Amino acid sequence: MMIGPSMLGGSRNFSYYVFPPISNYIFTNLGLMGFFYFFFLTAAKTDVAAIAKSPEKHKYIAAISVLVPMVCVGATGMAMREQMDKTMGKPSSVGGIAFALAFSSFPVIYTILRDMNLLNSEVGKFAMSVALLGDMGAILVLVFFEAVVQANVAGAKAAVFYIVSVVIFSAFMILVVKRAFEWVVDQTPQGKLVDQNYIVMILMGVLVACFLTDMLGLLIGTGPIWLGLIIPHGPPLGSTLAIRSETFIHEFLMPFSFGLVGLYTDVHFLSADAWDHQLAPLVYMTTVSFITKFISVAAAAAFFKVPTRDSLTLGLIMNLRGQLDIMLYLLCFRKHVVGLPGFTLLVLHTVVITGVSTPIISFLYDPNRPYRISKHRTIQHTPPSTEMGLVLAVSNQEALSGLITFLDFAYPTTSSPFAIYAIQLMELMGRASPVFIDHKLQKEEEDKEGDEEEGRVDQVQSAFKLYQKKRKECVTLHAYTAHAPKRLMYQDICELALAKKTAFILLPYQRERLEDNAPTELLDPGMLSVNADVLAYTPCSVCIYYGKGRLRNAKVRTSVDQQHSILPSRVRQETYRFVVLFLGGADNREALHLADRMTANPDITLTIVRFLSFNHEGEDVREKKLDDGVVTWFWVKNESNDRVSYKEVVVKNGAETLAAIQAMNVNDYDLWITGRGEGINTKILEGLDAWSEDHQLGVIGETVAGSIFASEGSVLVVQQQVRNQKGGDCFLNGKFDYKNLVSPWSCHN
Repeated sequence: MMIGPSMLGGSRNFSYYVFPPISNYIFTNLGLMGFFYFFFLTAAKTDVAAIAKSPEKHKYIAAISVLVPMVCVGATGMAMREQMDKTMGKPSSVGGIAFALAFSSFPVIYTILRDMNLLNSEVGKFAMSVALLGDMGAILVLVFFEAVVQANVAGAKAAVFYIVSVVIFSAFMILVVKRAFEWVVDQTPQGKLVDQNYIVMILMGVLVACFLTDMLGLLIGTGPIWLGLIIPHGPPLGSTLAIRSETFIHEFLMPFSFGLVGLYTDVHFLSADAWDHQLAPLVYMTTVSFITKFISVAAAAAFFKVPTRDSLTLGLIMNLRGQLDIMLYLLCFRKHVVGLPGFTLLVLHTVVITGVSTPIISFLYDPNRPYRISKHRTIQHTPPSTEMGLVLAVSNQEALSGLITFLDFAYPTTSSPFAIYAIQLMELMGRASPVFIDHKLQKEEEDKEGDEEEGRVDQVQSAFKLYQKKRKECVTLHAYTAHAPKRLMYQDICELALAKKTAFILLPYQRERLEDNAPTELLDPGMLSVNADVLAYTPCSVCIYYGKGRLRNAKVRTSVDQQHSILPSRVRQETYRFVVLFLGGADNREALHLADRMTANPDITLTIVRFLSFNHEGEDVREKKLDDGVVTWFWVKNESNDRVSYKEVVVKNGAETLAAIQAMNVNDYDLWITGRGEGINTKILEGLDAWSEDHQLGVIGETVAGSIFASEGSVLVVQQQVRNQKGGDCFLNGKFDYKNLVSPWSCHN
């Protein structure tokens, strides 16, 4: 709008030099191409098969979110027909405006939720499911609406020809083009990108689809959408299209699209002369659209027991406007349904609604709120001789090997088994909606349908199955795969931990390092933020394992296999030396409880080193009492165990702490265990904080893991769950309850 006639475009010199008459043709076509390729790329990421799997409540809410506002807006328009312009007052025009204002487009909602980091949130998944269902219905309505317009303009024969054209074009897409895409996928080797020639042909095919739909009398924008919907989403074809074209479309073509809209938008047409015949009806219709859509969606969601705050958020999300809506407004303008004043008003309505709703959504809905719980989900509070649940999250097989080695040393037994919820993290590519796969349910469905996929075998999932098979007596492993943007992967991890009520989350240490085969590229870029976000929002304790030294040796796993053997005679392997650096605080108490479970392993010697401040300087009385209680409990329990030793070190500052740890390095420990930092006496760490850069491991963990320390031992850093002390949820967080109508703003548990 800044370069349009509303502002800078009002200057003759600006228009002459920046937008001479010869540039209008190029600018308009580039802008339209931007819209077409945006619709194609978004449709290519859309999983149409997800519609059949959508819950019934999503389908009802989707129908209500379109039908109720459409009827109300249509009724408002019909009531004001007498004062409208002749073209706008036609029943087909009123119906077209009502449709444009009533439906919520999936491409728009997906784009905004992606920018707000809400794709993987509960309400984000809900909104995208509802919008996708609404879009599929909207396509049918759009076909019907265009048929009515054709009948009004050129008679019944034109409408029949239009319907026949739709059927022929759809059949050609499904029977010919879709099979060609499937053939391209079959020709692509596993793990590789689709050949560049095929990608170029598909991108050129978008323009061919536009030409065919326009030639047959269909809406020109439907061609790219239909073409995108039949592309197999995800790797290899959908992901390759996104990698090769997304940057060009969003960064080069789309600015021309928005510029095209701005050139048609002129606020000077919003005058008193245009108020009665064009602007007033549209103002009432847009207002009715927003109010009825918000109320109908929020009420329907509340009826289906969606929490009140989420229902209100969903009502706002379904009102968001964007690229597809603007394209419909352009269509209405080109068809002379609305004039320049009406088009300008609709664009301003889009800008205001989206601009105001977005910060309100951020205020109402925090995707991390569910993780802040008041119940204990820690190793310390897991009763002995009971099953302990944990979430194991990995992105590659190399990281998985180290974590499995650690789990073996944690020594699950038949009396104290592990329930492991192993989640493989994969970056979302070629898909719009994040995908969370439960492989147990997937296998049951495949067995039921007799359609088990063959050929593409994932190494991480195979490793999960092998580990479960070897440890079936003392470990229950449930495998999952999560496809999500890297900045949202932590939500899948935390949601799984919350749902399964696990005691801790086990993560591999992440660091930025270069690929061996590509020295200029980072290995697993972006995974560093996953660990940081899990540590910040976790609903339970977190353990970060940095595997190196002898514990990475495959012989260790052989040793543990023999430990767990049911044979009475067992060949003893070499003993591994573990040490706990106990500096006090909640995280170190959690680390000590985890180490206590390892004392049952006969191939481990464990040393506990407690650091105390000289003259009790800087000690917190409450933390000191809790530390004393846990240390006393541990020593009383393990006093008779000759493989466990305990000693205390008194230090004055961080330098002495560091010197004491350095002196211990001569013992060649295989595993260093410590707390991340919560509750540690600041006097013990005085002077060390300034040197800390890696917040994953905390000050002490980073010191031991660093290359300067020169230790071959692996490192385990533990963070205990930070509980929410506030307790109950207020009305906005709860579910709709008719009993609360008397006092809706009262808080309840």
